[in-house]
Amino acid sequence: MYACVGDTDGVEFTFVSGHPALDLAATLTWRSSYPIELLVGPRDLSQWIEQAGLADVAGRVDDADVERMRKLREAVYRTASADLSDQQPRAGDLRLISRTAAGKQVTPVLEELGRAVWRGDVDQVRATVAHQACVLLGGSDYRRIRACVDTECTRLFIDHSRSGSRRWCDKQTCGGRANAAAYRRRRSQPSPR
Repeated sequence: MYACVGDTDGVEFTFVSGHPALDLAATLTWRSSYPIELLVGPRDLSQWIEQAGLADVAGRVDDADVERMRKLREAVYRTASADLSDQQPRAGDLRLISRTAAGKQVTPVLEELGRAVWRGDVDQVRATVAHQACVLLGGSDYRRIRACVDTECTRLFIDHSRSGSRRWCDKQTCGGRANAAAYRRRRSQPSPR
């Protein structure tokens, strides 16, 4: 059972994964404890597309588009997290991502020097995200995919740190909560004298 947020006043999405396909995977949050669906309806998907910068205007989006994007999202999540749990990706997920990536992608339109806009319908956005997922998961960068160490958070991200030791999806949210909890633990312990 999922809690649903969105399709009323709109959702402000968070983009901290370092990759559009992993940011799409994060539109179902807190997967292990209390899943929250952020792509409830067409308006949410339109807002995600625009906030992600995948198209300047999302265009017409319907419930079927939302369902197809969710299927891609789940295939990307399972595939990206398979290596983290020492499992093999599902063959059906690999086929779905590859088949979707073969579609026509979003294209830039140069309107003037220094200004381009991204144009495409929701099918083109889905193909673009799938293409980027193929590039990520089919290249060596898939080894940089990490899961946030916050036990409640299920966000995946790319670790671009030089040492390869990034622990949290975001320093401000999950990292901040962990640091605050550690501080409270230290403060609650009697000082040795």
